[in-house]
Amino acid sequence: MKLLFSVLIFVFATFSVFSCATNANTEDAVKVENTAKITGRVQIYGNEPFTFVGIIDEADTEYAVHPPEVADELRRLQGRLIEFTVIFLDEAQGMGGMMLRGGTVTPLSWEIIR
Repeated sequence: MKLLFSVLIFVFATFSVFSCATNANTEDAVKVENTAKITGRVQIYGNEPFTFVGIIDEADTEYAVHPPEVADELRRLQGRLIEFTVIFLDEAQGMGGMMLRGGTVTPLSWEIIR
């Protein structure tokens, strides 16, 4: 009986581990397919305490940045020319004031040009 119980626990644990790995690989594949490059500068919008971070590209199109954790990292790069690799989000994120005409993006990586 103990052997049967041990085997069942092992089988269920194995299925659980393999199912988690499959989901992670699928999510990574989706992120790679929907990426684009934007060259532009970080801009802060709004008035304190209701400010948010955006990106203005070279064609003067403005994009809101989401999630806030990434936006906090980009605040210190304000005014620098940067090449971003981003994902375009289908819906605006955050409060109503965070909508810009270019939409909302999630920066995956960035490289400072100057």
